[in-house]
Amino acid sequence: MVKLILVRHCQAEGNLKRFFQGRIDSDITPKGQAQIGVTAEMLAAEPIDVFYTSSLIRAQKSTSGINVYHEAPVVTDDRLAEIDAGLWEGRFLTDIEKEFPEQFNNWRKFPDRFAAPEGESMAQVYERVSKALEDIIRDNDGKTVCIVSHGCAIKNMMCFLHGWSIDKIGDVPLGTNMSVNVVMADKTGKKEILIENYTDHLALVNNN
Repeated sequence: MVKLILVRHCQAEGNLKRFFQGRIDSDITPKGQAQIGVTAEMLAAEPIDVFYTSSLIRAQKSTSGINVYHEAPVVTDDRLAEIDAGLWEGRFLTDIEKEFPEQFNNWRKFPDRFAAPEGESMAQVYERVSKALEDIIRDNDGKTVCIVSHGCAIKNMMCFLHGWSIDKIGDVPLGTNMSVNVVMADKTGKKEILIENYTDHLALVNNN
């Protein structure tokens, strides 16, 4: 069995300013740094053997902050990166809703149908993160693995870890910045969700 700890990156500039980040490499905010601190303390006692993360700076900095208590190896795998949102990237959500009403409606209400203009479809994200998880589970038997990734990417990972196909992606909640999920899994396909979208550790930081 592998213990998977999935953590969404901390607050970054796009989260604060409400623009669609996607693959834009926006930096973290002071609040994001505080979120990393409390999450690192919460996970300090976990025997994390290895971290997996994307190359985007908001994921890399979140990983480094958690890893101060572990000094574990870090594997960068861009199959764990955020959705490539094409023409939406860098655009404010309010403007996207006006310019792309049908696609925005799919994003909000029918995410399994969503396809970013000149970017990725949700189905493509599901396929790549699922393959990444299968590899991580196969290569880390008996270990505790921390995966630091992105909102849409983790939504797809949790859909896969629930054992659901892409048509159930709308039933998976989108976790907030530095929310934590814990899943037990093995290479035979057995999976058990222990914790989903845990945020209690963020209460003081997010309320300030």
